[in-house]
Amino acid sequence: MHSVTVRICAGEFSATMTAIREWLDANRYRPTRYKYDHDEDAVLVTVDFPAGVAAKAFATRFDGVDRFPLQPAPPGSGRQLLADAIRQRR
Repeated sequence: MHSVTVRICAGEFSATMTAIREWLDANRYRPTRYKYDHDEDAVLVTVDFPAGVAAKAFATRFDGVDRFPLQPAPPGSGRQLLADAIRQRR
């Protein structure tokens, strides 16, 4: 599952959701789930996609933050170094 969260100003929510629906239809992307949360004067919309390519395209188009499944990091990378440090503390 590939999730993307978009922060939408409350006053622009309806127009942005319409733009999202039109973009999804035009690109033939079919999300598997939508989730809404309120955050001060905005709405956080999280959209789940079965394919990473669709999630990345959506995140790029709507300035979203992607939360893709973690994958093993190559040795020496920042993620791998962090994982090693956590293991050493245990």
